[in-house]
Amino acid sequence: MFDRDRWQEILNAVRKNKLRSTLTAFGVFWAIFMLVVMMGSGNGLKNGITAGVKDFATNSGFMWAESTTKAYEGFKRGRHWDISNQDIMEIKDGVPELGVISPRLNGWNLRSGENIVRGKRSAAFNVMGDYPAYRKIDPCTMLWGRYINDEDIKQKRKVCIIGENVYDVMFDENEDPVGKYLRVNGVYFMVVGVFRSNNPILI
Repeated sequence: MFDRDRWQEILNAVRKNKLRSTLTAFGVFWAIFMLVVMMGSGNGLKNGITAGVKDFATNSGFMWAESTTKAYEGFKRGRHWDISNQDIMEIKDGVPELGVISPRLNGWNLRSGENIVRGKRSAAFNVMGDYPAYRKIDPCTMLWGRYINDEDIKQKRKVCIIGENVYDVMFDENEDPVGKYLRVNGVYFMVVGVFRSNNPILI
């Protein structure tokens, strides 16, 4: 039931305390506004991350070697060790549930300085050593040429595939890079393909 006297009392109180009423109304408005902004930002971030890794194998896991934290059979604490290709094969044979296993070598990185050179062009890029199977974990689209294959690995060919950013810096627009050479920290590698990542967040 509408109580006219009560609403009249409320209106009079608001008129007598204009500043306090205005600040209270602004506080309520600001709280609601920030809630809407935060919810929208959260949903946008969630959708952006989901889209950025949409093709990545969600059931994948990663492991890498670190310095040892304990002494073991005469070896001192803090000893560095590496995972070898033989270790990878033993893991593959010992865990039949694994669908795909692919080693990745972290090579030179951006902190190494301008590590990629072609003619008078040079720049700094991350360099990774991958096996063909890695494409099943992190799919990509080939824009030029092909991906690394098993024959490249068996014959220890000095070949590489490059990303769009490397192509844009090292080659002219629409120039076919396949068969051209890049010098990576003094070692020449032949470009066999250019790729675009399907999961840009992971690059």
